[in-house]
This record gives sequence, C-alpha cells and structure tokens, in this order.
Amino acid sequence: MIILVSFLGFISIFIAINILLKLLLKGRLQLASRLHTIKGETNAKENINELDTPFFDRVIRPIGDRLSMIISKTTPGGLKERINSKLIMAGNPLNISVSRWILIKISFMLFCTSISWGSAMATDSLTPKRIALLFILTFILYSFPNLILINLIQKRKKKIINTLPDVLDLLTVSVEAGLSFDGALSRVVNNMEGDLSKEFSRVLNEMKMGKNRRDALRDMGQRCGVTDLTSLIGAIIQADELGVGITNVLRIQSKQMRVKRHQRAQEKAMKAPIKMLFPLILFIFPTIFTVLLGPAIIRIMEVLFK
Repeated sequence: MIILVSFLGFISIFIAINILLKLLLKGRLQLASRLHTIKGETNAKENINELDTPFFDRVIRPIGDRLSMIISKTTPGGLKERINSKLIMAGNPLNISVSRWILIKISFMLFCTSISWGSAMATDSLTPKRIALLFILTFILYSFPNLILINLIQKRKKKIINTLPDVLDLLTVSVEAGLSFDGALSRVVNNMEGDLSKEFSRVLNEMKMGKNRRDALRDMGQRCGVTDLTSLIGAIIQADELGVGITNVLRIQSKQMRVKRHQRAQEKAMKAPIKMLFPLILFIFPTIFTVLLGPAIIRIMEVLFK
C-alpha cells in the first residue's frame, strides 16, 4: 500500500509538471505545430531513427531541458552566481549547469518527500508532530545536494593543497634549468596529474587565446579557492610587476609550502589523541570494565544473596 501511494504521488507530480509546461509553452507549441504543417510530413526514415533513440533522450531529457530553461529565467542572478562559483570550485562535476543543479535539487526533494508523505498518509499517522517532522525532512532533503557539493569542494581543495609543494618543486627545478615560466607550466601539465595540473593547463590555454597571464592566474586562484595557491599567485604577479627574478620567488614559496605541510601534519597528529578519546570512552572502556569487574560483581552477588 505504501509503495502504491508513493508511486501514485510521483505520477501525479510528473503529470502536474507536464501540464504546467504545456501551459507555459503553449505559444511555442502552437508555433511548432504550424511550422510542422507548413513543412509537411517528416520522412519515415527519420521517424524510425527517432524511435530507435532511448526513452531518456526522447522524453526525459527534453522535459529536463525545458524545466532548466524555466528555472534559469526565474532564478535571481545573485543566486545563480553563487551556485556557479561553488560548482566551479568543486571542479564542475559532470559539467552540470546552474539551472540543472537547481532542477536536480527540486526533483530529489519532491521525489523523497512524496514517498515520505505518501507513507505517512497510508499509515494514518499525520499527527501535528509528524507533520512538523515531515517539513523538517523536506528542508533537509532540499539541502542535502548542497552538502554533497560542499564535500566535493573540500576534497578538491585538499587534493590541491597536497599536490602544491610537489608542483612548486617541479616549477622551481624547471625554471632553474633555463625554462621560462610558461615552459615550466607546460612541463608540469605534461608530467603531473590532478586538479592543479588541469588548472595550469587551462591557464596555458587561456594565455594562448590572448588572455593576460596575470588575469589567467588570478582567475585560477578564484576557481580553486585555496589560500596557499592564492598567496603563491600573488607573489608571482608581484615579482612579474616589479621585475624580480621568478626563480628566487618560486624557491622561497616552495620552502614555505613544505613548512606549511609539515605544520599541518603536526596539527593532525596533535588532534589524533583527542579524536581517539571518544571511541575509547564509548566502545573500549565499557568492554574492559565488563571483563575486569564482571566476575567480581557476580561473586559479590553470590555472597550477598546466598
């Protein structure tokens, strides 16, 4: 019964969205039908090829594209910029646009809440407390994709921070060997993998297209959102403006990055005993007390209650 009510709820939401799209796009549909009648009947071969395409490409994807277009028009510009910056800092997973990201959030929330509300209605347990919990659950489900996006951003930042000292060492060695800074960047792109290498590759492509190196590096710092990388880019830009040798700057920055990574490792080592304290108290100490004091308690109870 619960599954049936949930399925009917999902079908009703799907039909409502389809009707809403037809109402909003009524003029375009009429124009498309007139153009179709003017053009005449399509070729039978094209119809066969269209039927050969998967159901997702024929039905689901066009509906998603129309919904994304509507969301893109109705979403405020500031919200779109914030979401776009977060997607860029996360590495733009699956090349998702802002409107599609909002559509995924809304679809996930509607699907999960329809199941929860349908199960609650099927079991006749819609008390005021349960309704309040369902509203809280709806808010949590709407925020759940944001938590996934934040997790992706943090993972990408950690990867960039961990690979930055090695990249700086390779840049320093390449520049000291006689290569220019652009040549050292291409050496990093060719010999190393990871998110930072991809960002340097994008910087080189933007410079080939005519973008200034200073602007390309600053845009990379904004895309990554890593403080260490931003300070490195600032030092490189300042050295370029003042005419200071880039080799000394890279050598100093490389030493600083090594020191910072060593300090971060020491900080994690200092936090480890405190983090281990909670599982020790909750899981290990009770078992130790049970093993040590269990036989004594049993013996005391036998003596007292004889």
